[in-house]
Amino acid sequence: MSNRDPLSSTPFSDANDPFTPVGDETLPPRSDAPGTSMGGGTGQSGNQGSGGITGKAQDKAGQAQEKAGEVAGKAQDKAGEVAGKAQQKASEVGEMAHSKADSGLDSAASGLGQAADMLRQQGEQRQGTVGTAAAKTADSLESASSYLREKDTDQLMTDLEALVRQKPVESVLVAVGIGFVLSKIFS
Repeated sequence: MSNRDPLSSTPFSDANDPFTPVGDETLPPRSDAPGTSMGGGTGQSGNQGSGGITGKAQDKAGQAQEKAGEVAGKAQDKAGEVAGKAQQKASEVGEMAHSKADSGLDSAASGLGQAADMLRQQGEQRQGTVGTAAAKTADSLESASSYLREKDTDQLMTDLEALVRQKPVESVLVAVGIGFVLSKIFS
């Protein structure tokens, strides 16, 4: 042992110290370890040792990452195409529904107009209260027919929403009455 103070220096600074690590020497590779050859030689096989394996693994990982990026990009492009087509179809269907609703309004307006004319003719044949009631009803039907001809579906929905907000109870009662009449007609 040396005469030096053990607290004054680092424990591994003395070359005579039994605990000082041995330099940077490396142990020879094991003969049964992967990547080594049994018959002497350099201790490395055709795969260039552990450094070669690591490099190949990194290359494969990089290739896999690139491939995944390509697949993700293609999937995103395809999803964008599908979303665009779906939006276009939805727009076309919406336009068709709007067009059919407008033509339905025209048909309803024509039907109301015809009913008003027929009711007016029958009311003229009758005198008194029945004739007056028929004439007033025909006028109301004619007014509704004109209203439907002048408005499109968007304006009609806006007006209907305003009416329901102003008179909710009456609106529900009218809806129930219309449902009852329609159920009797179609049953």
